[in-house]
Amino acid sequence: MMNPIEWLSNLQWDRLLPELIGKALGFLAGFAASWFLVFRRRLNAIAKAQSGDSDDFIFQMHRLWELPEQAGDCMLLFRNIAPKTTLHDLYDNIAVREYLKATADATSLDNPILNTEGTLGFEVLNDAMGHIAGLVSTTPFKRETWLFVMTCEDRQVVRKKCIRCFLVRPDDLQRFGDWDFCLNHVQVEKPWHWFRIVALHRIALVWKAERKMAEEEALSSRDRDMPLVDKQVRHDRIRQISIGLNDGERPIGDPYKIDWQSHVEKLAQTGFVLNSD
Repeated sequence: MMNPIEWLSNLQWDRLLPELIGKALGFLAGFAASWFLVFRRRLNAIAKAQSGDSDDFIFQMHRLWELPEQAGDCMLLFRNIAPKTTLHDLYDNIAVREYLKATADATSLDNPILNTEGTLGFEVLNDAMGHIAGLVSTTPFKRETWLFVMTCEDRQVVRKKCIRCFLVRPDDLQRFGDWDFCLNHVQVEKPWHWFRIVALHRIALVWKAERKMAEEEALSSRDRDMPLVDKQVRHDRIRQISIGLNDGERPIGDPYKIDWQSHVEKLAQTGFVLNSD
């Protein structure tokens, strides 16, 4: 039996040392690369959070609360109606997620509605509607007709840029179509909620145009069968949905009257003219 010194002396050190050094260097390089990727991913996540960009998917109910002591004036209330989810959780298709991100980036305060036209957009919108309809299907509240629209508001005026699905009653959205009403009669719970009034006003104008187009299509169309998605003359981005939501929401603070003149410059930067109709 060889003693340790003899065994070590018989080793082929000219081959062993390069192999040991090479494997050690490879291990260290792999460890450094893994650490760098994890560290960089963490830095990117922090930067993304600080910038306000998010993959969150939020469902919010909006309603106008009549102010009993101020005739004709209302207060805008909006509340989350479902647990926050993410784009990844809601859509497992990578191509759909990329499509939604690109579509969301193309929105602005002046045009906050996602452009969900075409077959892919139609399915994306339907999936979001089906998701919220399923979540609130067991609520004890009376079912009503709500309008559903997918939005992404301008990062220049919101704290967090993410996809928000608005739900609003048809009667309320119709009132938002009157910009004079928005300026003079709609108050908010927090001063920074002014941007939501602008978004709802723009949505109301799109809804008005879609209803007009639907009426014209109904008069001219003789085919009562449901056409294929890609054969439709129009695509409604604001859709009706029958769900039951809590009607007992109340304001959480005193009404705040917006000083619209203080927002003229910021609105102009986003392409919105204050006296626009």
